[in-house]
Amino acid sequence: MIFNYKNVEIYFEYTCVNVENPTILFLHGWGGSTKSFEIFRNKLEGFNTILVDFPPFGKSGSPKGEWDVKTYANMIECLLVYVNVCKVYIVAHSFGGRVSLELASKNKNLILKMLLTGCAGIKKRSFKTKLKIIKYKFCKFLCRIKLKDYASLKNMGSEDYVLLNENMKKTFNNIVNYDQKHLLKKIKCPVLLFWGDKDKQTPFYFTKIFKRHIKDCGVIKTKGSHFAYLENSGLFFKVLRTFFS
Repeated sequence: MIFNYKNVEIYFEYTCVNVENPTILFLHGWGGSTKSFEIFRNKLEGFNTILVDFPPFGKSGSPKGEWDVKTYANMIECLLVYVNVCKVYIVAHSFGGRVSLELASKNKNLILKMLLTGCAGIKKRSFKTKLKIIKYKFCKFLCRIKLKDYASLKNMGSEDYVLLNENMKKTFNNIVNYDQKHLLKKIKCPVLLFWGDKDKQTPFYFTKIFKRHIKDCGVIKTKGSHFAYLENSGLFFKVLRTFFS
């Protein structure tokens, strides 16, 4: 199905078993798509489900201008109004978690519970990362005064960043530079964190910050990387069913 938001076609899949049944909204990570949670949606019984492709990924179009986390969150709110769903459970990974945090802090009646895995939203700046940023800005300066070729900058960003067009690079910068820690105390719904112990993109210490600031927050630590929910799909599905039952 297609939903139009800010002149961008948004692809989503809405399975309605019964309008009176609870609805689970699946929100994928940056670079993912509806396929990211498809295996769990296909196993579910007794729930309505919504999967969506965040633009510009999957079958959705590309934003016409630069977006930020708040824009993506507003897009989800408009989508829920479009399908006439006013309360949801959320299952989200990484960037999808960012959008979930924004939604839960803003609209306390929209979300019943959240299951977040490898959730982003906490700004992480290690000394090594800061050095990379300084190096990148210095090289950019050298390019500006024509002592270096701009093509050399392409290999200095993250893999996610390098693959984006110029418009989406601005969007990506808006997202990764947005620290959502101040929103956590506003989240009132129960939150369960499912985390891989070897996650390098969203380190396990993030869970301590979430627990410290979110009133009702639990943690399940498992072996795995940033994609622990797929590496331990059987366990993740059991957790999902139990938490939302």
